[in-house]
Amino acid sequence: MATAAAAPAERGRLLLGTLLVLTVISGLVDAVSYLGLGHVFTANMTGNVVLLGFAAAGASGFSAPACLTSLGAFLLGAAAAGRAARLLPSRRRLLAVAMTTEAVATGIAAALAFARPWCPLAGPGSRSSRCSRSGWGCATRRSGGSPCPT
Repeated sequence: MATAAAAPAERGRLLLGTLLVLTVISGLVDAVSYLGLGHVFTANMTGNVVLLGFAAAGASGFSAPACLTSLGAFLLGAAAAGRAARLLPSRRRLLAVAMTTEAVATGIAAALAFARPWCPLAGPGSRSSRCSRSGWGCATRRSGGSPCPT
């Protein structure tokens, strides 16, 4: 009986630890993208809405087109994942497609970030790839009933 009661507690600790690690990683991704990709966030979209407000108010150092590109790429990724969630027959297949899509988008972002010194469009392309990956992941989580913290 003691082991049955310990199992939910252990799962709760595992979930808490996993969420803490993912939160730290998300913060690191946003810090790196903010500093290296034109002062926009790629992991969480809430900050881009705030930065868009600063740009609309005329504050210097903020780019409305960069924020709109990030938000648009996020929305496209979320729409694609939402459509996939309706079309794919099983949750297992949806998760496989989501993981593959996120891996490919991350690879594209990494390749574009590497090419940035030689290609002027690499920065916006890398940013868009990361944001669409974030939107895809958010919509996939939402289709499973989990909240999306962006």
